[in-house]
Amino acid sequence: MLFRILKMQVRRDRIAEWLAFTRDVGFPGMLHQPGCQAIWRLRGQGGETDFHVMTQWASAADLERFNASDAKRDLGAAAAGLTIPPATETLFDVVDEPAS
Repeated sequence: MLFRILKMQVRRDRIAEWLAFTRDVGFPGMLHQPGCQAIWRLRGQGGETDFHVMTQWASAADLERFNASDAKRDLGAAAAGLTIPPATETLFDVVDEPAS
């Protein structure tokens, strides 16, 4: 299992539009991708425009396929202008409990 956290700044004058986009287009589009298991929208403590989107993936290969897909390009184009580049991405593997 893999978690991806995308950190971004949303344009102050477009926060409501970005929230609606993620609810109506972005998140449903992501959840239709093979291996995307869950998605969360997080607001950072850095200010009202500081957001993170956390997705849970079945595997790194699933995320890699999404990153190379037309779906990712389409979602990115649909969200253009809502955020202030650059966004940063951090990946986390789930660490299993050691065997006893």
